[in-house]
Amino acid sequence: MTRQIVSRSLIALAIAAPATLAAQQPAQTSTTTTVSMPIEFSGLLFPQFIYGGPKGNGTRSANQFQLERAYLTAKAKIADRTSIRLTSDIFRPGAGAGYTMRAKYAFVQYDYWMNNQGFMGTNAQARLGMQQTVIIEQDESFWPRYIAKTAVERAGFFSASDLGLSTTIGNKRGEVFAMVSNGPGYAQPEVDRFKDWQFRLTVNPIGNVMATGGGLLISPWYYKGTVQSGLRPAEGRKHDRYGVLAGWKSPVFTLGGQVAKSTNENEALNAGNVVTTDRSTSLVTVYTVLKPLAMMSATGSKAWGVVLRYDKLSGDNGYVPNAGDFAPLDGHFLVAGLTRDVNSRLSLALDYQQGSPEGVAAPNLDTRTYNLHASVAF
Repeated sequence: MTRQIVSRSLIALAIAAPATLAAQQPAQTSTTTTVSMPIEFSGLLFPQFIYGGPKGNGTRSANQFQLERAYLTAKAKIADRTSIRLTSDIFRPGAGAGYTMRAKYAFVQYDYWMNNQGFMGTNAQARLGMQQTVIIEQDESFWPRYIAKTAVERAGFFSASDLGLSTTIGNKRGEVFAMVSNGPGYAQPEVDRFKDWQFRLTVNPIGNVMATGGGLLISPWYYKGTVQSGLRPAEGRKHDRYGVLAGWKSPVFTLGGQVAKSTNENEALNAGNVVTTDRSTSLVTVYTVLKPLAMMSATGSKAWGVVLRYDKLSGDNGYVPNAGDFAPLDGHFLVAGLTRDVNSRLSLALDYQQGSPEGVAAPNLDTRTYNLHASVAF
């Protein structure tokens, strides 16, 4: 009983002591200033249902619900001409693994030319941190990413994001982009001392696709990459990519395509000497999203659409691709389906996808799936 009384007395003293001390202190005037910084928050969800899988694997067709991706983005203007962006990427790293989160974009941006004050009425910005690479974001302005990755990313040419420093200079008729980056992409840290250089020229001869969502875009690009030699670590080996993206967008239809090439410098020992050879793979992709009802009537519904895509890969023997969804050297990838824009925030796609490698391993790697995809923006 005595122990309980002592315990209760100590608790009461602990609660009362701060108030008693505060009452004994002289009044002070607070000089703390609170700064308000509005934060723009948004997100994207890509849930899906997949039926099917590898052809002829001796089992019944698999089916599963998946969350292909979930992106959460926070943007804020922190000072004059200075802003930041952070985008988290929620994904499943592999079969049998749970969902996890990583950063996809995390950069600070400084607008050193604004209000068309630059050369020939241009605006310009510099970014430092984890950011978009040379061409994939432009490709995604035409192709609906929630259905499948773009061809360049799917073939493992390079990652959609990387750590580096970039600048973009342009106006409504086009822009120039340049970047120096680590090279491995946002999914892993830097692995050697070499850096990759990326360049893109974008021309909008009719309209401004990036700003208004309509018109023609043409983007030749070049990715100069270098990786450390496995035989002579002091030396670097070629890891280059280049291509041209072209696309047209209107309320009636979207049409896009790209021709690209990836070249790696292989190495081998021959009588004690290092011998290097170039091995390449070529990529051709074309795709379209049609709005049939909009074509038949200017006042008709634009909600329904038809999506078609065809990728073709042709590689040399000995070419070693990066990690990608379609690692084989030769083959094609096909998408065909219907889309439905339920509202401005929700889009659905019911589609068929087929990845068909060519060569000795083709029968075991041929994959055919029927899919229900959704894109949810908030």
